[in-house]
Amino acid sequence: MRRNSTNQKNIKYFFLVVALIVYVALTDIFYFLPPLLGVMYVLAQENYEEHSVEVFYFLVPFFLYFEASKGLPFLSLILFMAVSFEVVLPKFRKFFGSSKIFIPLFIVYAYLGYFAFLEIFGLFLEVDMPQISWLMGWYIACEIILVWFFMWILL
Repeated sequence: MRRNSTNQKNIKYFFLVVALIVYVALTDIFYFLPPLLGVMYVLAQENYEEHSVEVFYFLVPFFLYFEASKGLPFLSLILFMAVSFEVVLPKFRKFFGSSKIFIPLFIVYAYLGYFAFLEIFGLFLEVDMPQISWLMGWYIACEIILVWFFMWILL
């Protein structure tokens, strides 16, 4: 008999998200650890382009926990991703095509674009939003190295 590979994939995603939630909790304790926002953005983007929605059942709780632990506005990350995936990503793919070489650019966009989105969000609501710090550059560099390392191993 053949095992259901969909269930195995969902179980793998479940344990991955649980591990990431524990990791995000550790990033609140140790500030030098990157919160993996860019990596999760790239993972969500890849699954969105493949029309694979089952991974979002696990990523949405991760994003909500990320927002809550960092003190960010509720659903702002999910709203940013929805706007990015529907507006920015199709235009980018139209001009540059689909290539894995752009993953570091998407990680930079995930951080800088999200904080620019928060600034615009804060202007409309007249609320102070978190500012970008020098740690953001460290997080971006670590995540780019991490993604390229895993891409090199997995490909």
